[in-house]
Amino acid sequence: MKLRCLELGALSTNCYLVWDEAGQALIIDPACYPDRILTAVKEADLQVVAVVLTHAHFDHMEAAQAVCEATGAPLCVSEGDAPAAADPNRNLSGRLMAKRMVALQADRLLREGDTLSAGSLTFTVWETPGHTPGCICLVGEDVVFSGDTLFCGSIGRTDFPGGDDMAMLRSLRRLATLPESMAVYAGHGPATTIGREIRTNPYMR
Repeated sequence: MKLRCLELGALSTNCYLVWDEAGQALIIDPACYPDRILTAVKEADLQVVAVVLTHAHFDHMEAAQAVCEATGAPLCVSEGDAPAAADPNRNLSGRLMAKRMVALQADRLLREGDTLSAGSLTFTVWETPGHTPGCICLVGEDVVFSGDTLFCGSIGRTDFPGGDDMAMLRSLRRLATLPESMAVYAGHGPATTIGREIRTNPYMR
């Protein structure tokens, strides 16, 4: 697996480009600045097969429409967060620091156990509600893209509309069952591992 992380926007959101040896790629959380994302796609000579949101907050999706239109890739959103993706108030683009109102329609709805493939790479959808009702993580062979569920040393907020403390706790307990060696690429902040978070993250204890 090859990976490039672009830190984008006022909230320093991590947008990930993930691809295999043949250049088949997923774009995870196209935060903003579509020109920067598309330049990275061109530089690596990638064929984008899907654009995926880990959840429907504006800082993870402002560039999604432009990137999908430029690449022809479908937009994949969890079934639980699809209504929020289409509603600026629920995705917070109508409330917080967004540059513009965002309302997106998913091309594919993702559910627990679904798989997303990019060439030889395959990721399984885990529903991990808490930060939003439809938060998902993408679990690969030795990596998990955790969105705003799990960060290095912290977790996503649960005080936004749709947040749920108890659901977050259940999601964290589930992530703790993954191999400790598994790399964690979060929606904000540095990469970490499951083992490090189990040992040092107070929310994982």
